[in-house]
Order: sequence, then structure tokens, then C-alpha cells
Amino acid sequence: MMIATLIFFVVYVIVIGIIVSVGFVKQRSKENQYGKDESKIEASEITVLIPFRNEEHRLDGLLDSISDLKEQPNKFIFINDHSDDASVRVIRDRLTIENYSLIDLPEGITGKKRALRFASDIIETKYTLTIDADVEFNSSYLSALAQLGDADMYVLPVVMISKKWHEHFYEIDLLLVTAANAGLSGLARPIMASGANLLYKTETFRKVDNLESHINMASGDDTYLLRDFRENNKDARLHSSRDCSVTTETPQSFREFIDQRLRWIGKTGDIKDHLSTTLAVVQAVFTIGFFGLLLWSIIEGNWKITALLFGLKSITDLFLFFPYFNRVKRLQSWVFIPIYEILFPIYTLLILVLLFTYNPKWKGRKIYAD
Repeated sequence: MMIATLIFFVVYVIVIGIIVSVGFVKQRSKENQYGKDESKIEASEITVLIPFRNEEHRLDGLLDSISDLKEQPNKFIFINDHSDDASVRVIRDRLTIENYSLIDLPEGITGKKRALRFASDIIETKYTLTIDADVEFNSSYLSALAQLGDADMYVLPVVMISKKWHEHFYEIDLLLVTAANAGLSGLARPIMASGANLLYKTETFRKVDNLESHINMASGDDTYLLRDFRENNKDARLHSSRDCSVTTETPQSFREFIDQRLRWIGKTGDIKDHLSTTLAVVQAVFTIGFFGLLLWSIIEGNWKITALLFGLKSITDLFLFFPYFNRVKRLQSWVFIPIYEILFPIYTLLILVLLFTYNPKWKGRKIYAD
């Protein structure tokens, strides 16, 4: 039993260490080079698209962030996806800048994907930046983007901020995935993106966008778009700097958290990206191996091995993921990793059961179109 445990962790440290540690070092090297490119992005070349639906109570942080910006983009375009609350009134009453417009989606056009494409037809700038209506950013956010080198796409950080102690576990779950994404970007390329903070060339988008291949999915425009850029050999980069990040609240309930994770898992499986699939297989192998050893130790009543399993897993993950958590300034969530390791088996089993028994909704709509 002891030998099997040690073999498992040696392999785990090597594989995850290469992805998360070695890969992240390489990713930081790439990012340093991005800042040295002679051709830079200019804030005046960026149009910001903000689709929203019933965000009346989540808009304040975004509107304050926009007003506080040291450097403004060419324009903000708010796209109203048939909201039936006071979102439109809040935007008009709160915004003091002049470089914004607010458009309503016509009847028959719904959803974030259609909203972005409806607005893209009127964009005249070189770059498009998509953000969500519930995000916030610092006053130097646009100035930081203007330090990036010219590229077809930048996958930028989205950092969840917890307000209650138990919400740190929601943060950890996302941060572990984004850390792996950053590592893979350093070794090869990014495998996921978030439309809550995604920058791309407008003209490239118009050439490679393949909406019909994923129109059946209500969410997930971001990762599908990353796939379209990759399949057309476009320069899609990732940047992990906190200066280029936006922040958003964690899910406000456990059900909202589960719905979010099930949506993400659903679109990841539908992407059919061999690198993403390989990572999923590796994760599954380590998860099954960890569960198997854990169950074996419990059945045999070997509580020392049980404690050793949790202890080694916690110490290993604390060490390997520290650089990324530190990079995005979320060490207050990093310290909760040992407790997360204890809850992880229960969480994983719950997700597996719900994958086959539960159909989540998004913005009050079905995830999969009929």
C-alpha cells in the first residue's frame, strides 16, 4: 500500500509539475516577450462589447470601473438581450462617459452568441474586447492592454473574488483549471478562454467565426471562438498578468456553482480539442487513482495511509500551484487547498451523477437548443 501511494505521487508530481510549473515558467517567458513587440495595441483601436440580460443588481461595479478608467477605449457597446428588469435604466442613469451606446436585440435574436455577432457588424475598430456585465477592473486596465504586442487574440484572466469563507472553494476550483490552462499555453497553446475578458482582432473574427458549428449550445462562445482561431492558424495568446484581468463574484449559491461547472464541462466535451481531451484523460486517471488508493486505505482501516494521501496531495498542490495563485494575487484562497482536497472526492462524485441526471439552465434558458 505504501509503495503504491509513493509511486502514485511520484508520477503525479512529474506530470502535473511539468504542466503547471514548467509550463508556467515558459508562459511567463512568452508574456515578457509580448511586451517587447514593436507593434502595440492602442486603446483607441478597441471597441468593448458588453452583452447583458437582467443584470440590474450586478452592474454597479462595472459602471464604476468604466468611469474610473485612466485611458478609455474607442467605444463601449452595451447589448440588451431582452432584459425585463431595470438594467437599461441603470446603465443610462449611472454612466457619465459619452463614448458608449446601448442597443437592443431585435425579436427573434437571443443569447450571448447572437448578441455579440449582432453588435460586431457595426464595429469599426481594429480590436474587439468582450467583457461580462458583472465584472470589475482597475483604472489601469486599458493601459495594461495597450502594452501588449499585436496579435489575433488574447485570452485574458478572469479572477473570481469570494466574499464569504466557503466561497473560496468555488475560487479554487476555477483557479486550478486556469493554472493548468496557463501551463499548457506555455508548453503549447491555451485550451480555454473566457468571454468575460477576451480580446481579438475584429477582421480576423469575421473571417474565421464558425457560429453554426456550436449554435446548439447557449453558452461557450469563448472557447469555441478560440478553437476557430486555432484551426485557422491564427496567433492566439494567453496573458496571466493581474493588470490585464477582470474580477467577478463567485457563484452566489451552491446550485449556481454546480450549474456553472456543468455548463463548462458540457462545452469542453463538445469542443473536441485533442489537447483538452488529453488533459481531461490525465485528470481522470489521477482522480481515479487517488480515489482508488483512498478507498483501499479506508477498507483496510489503514488510517495512517488515508491521512498520508490527503497530506501528500495537499502539500503537492500547495507547492505546484503557488506560483499561479500568487500571480493572480489569490493566496487567500490558496491556503484553503488542504480543505478542498478533503471535499474533492464528494464534489467529483456529485458532478458525475448530475452529468447524467440534471440539465442546468443559463440566464433562464436551456443550455442545449432543441
